[in-house]
Amino acid sequence: MKRYLWISIWFIIVSLFYSPSMGADRWGTGALLVIVERENSSVVIVDSLTNKILGRISDLGLLHHATVSFSHDARYAYLVSRDGWLNKLDLLTIKRVARIRVGESSIGLAVTQDNRFVAVTNYKPADVKIVDAETFAIVHTIPAYKEVEGKKVYSRTLGMVDAPGNLLVFSLMDVDGIWVVDADQNDFPVIKKFWNIGRMPYDALLTPDGRYYIAGLYHSRHLAMLDTWTLDKIQKISLKDPLKKTPKKGMRKVPHLEGWAMGNNLLFAPVVGEERLTVYEFGSWKLIKSIDLAGIPMFAMSCPGGRYIWVNFAGPNHRFVQVIDSLKIEVIKTLEIGDRVFHMGFSPKGNRIYLSSYKENKVVVIDTRNFQIIKEIPVRNPSGIFSSVRAHILGL
Repeated sequence: MKRYLWISIWFIIVSLFYSPSMGADRWGTGALLVIVERENSSVVIVDSLTNKILGRISDLGLLHHATVSFSHDARYAYLVSRDGWLNKLDLLTIKRVARIRVGESSIGLAVTQDNRFVAVTNYKPADVKIVDAETFAIVHTIPAYKEVEGKKVYSRTLGMVDAPGNLLVFSLMDVDGIWVVDADQNDFPVIKKFWNIGRMPYDALLTPDGRYYIAGLYHSRHLAMLDTWTLDKIQKISLKDPLKKTPKKGMRKVPHLEGWAMGNNLLFAPVVGEERLTVYEFGSWKLIKSIDLAGIPMFAMSCPGGRYIWVNFAGPNHRFVQVIDSLKIEVIKTLEIGDRVFHMGFSPKGNRIYLSSYKENKVVVIDTRNFQIIKEIPVRNPSGIFSSVRAHILGL
C-alpha cells in the first residue's frame, strides 16, 4: 500500500515540474504578443492578459524589418529576418523548433489559407519562396520578373498577403506589378499578372473582409487596388486632395500599410512624405477628407472595434502618437510615449495598446479607453509588436 502511495506522490511531483509542452498548462496562445528586440536578434513573448514576459527566443537573424505571421491555431509564430532566415517559434515551449534560409534579403511573409505553407517575399534573390509549414522545406520558388524587349527584368517582391480562395497576392517593386498565385495547385502557378499599376509599390494591405488588395506606391499619387473577387483590373485611388497643398518632405521611412486602418466604414491611408492621412468611403473609394497630423505617418492602425485610429510617425515627432476618432474624422489626442515609437499592437479585444519605444528600451501599455499608462515593460530595443490574433485575420 505504501509503495503505491509513494508512486502516486512521485507522479504528482513530476507533473508539477514537467510538462511535455511546458507552457501548455500555464497559458494559452490566443492573447500573446511577439515583440521584436531589433538589435539583439531576439523576440520576447508577452502575455497580454497579465502584461508579463513569458520568455525570450534568441539567434533569429538580422531583425531590421522583421515580420511575423502565425499558424491558424496560434501555436506557432513564423518570423522572417531581413537576412533571409525563416524561423518557426513554438509559443507554448518558447523555443524555435525549425529554421531555414529562404533568401539573402527578405521582407515579408504570409501563411496560406489552408495553413499548409509559408510564402516569403524577397528583395534578394528576386523571388518568392514557398515553404512547407510542417517539414520546413522549400517546396517551390517563384521568380519575379517582367519581359521587356525579350529580356527578363527581375524585381524585388513585397506586400505578400493570403487572400480568400487560398490565393497569395504580392507586388513587384521594380517593375510596377501585382501577381496572384493559386496555392491550391502543387506548382503554385501565377494565375494573374497586372502591370503598370503605378510607380514603385512599397507595401500593401488586404481589407478586413479579404476582398480588396491595396498597394501603396512610392512615386505615384494614387493607391493601386485589386478586387480579389473578380481579379479583372487594377483600380486607381487618387491620393490628391484639391483642398490640401501639403508639401512633400524628405524621409527615412515610408508608411507601412500592413497595419491597415479601417473604421466607421472608412479607409485611412497615409501619404508618402506628407503629414496627413487621406480618408475614403469604403467601397465607393470617394475621398472624404484629409487629416493633418503632427508628422509623417509610419503606421496607421485601427483599434479592434474600429472607432479609433492610432498613428505613429517617422522623422522629428517620433516620440508621439496621435489618436483619430473615426466618427468625428479628426485627431482627438496626442500622446508622448518615448524616443522612437517604432510600432504598435493591440490586445485581442482592443482595451489596451502596446507601443514600442526603441531608444528607451521599453514597451508602453496604455488603456485605450482613458489613454492612461498601465505599465512599462522593459524590452531591449523593441520594434515590431505582433499579436497572435493575427492568426485569424486575412492578409496578416
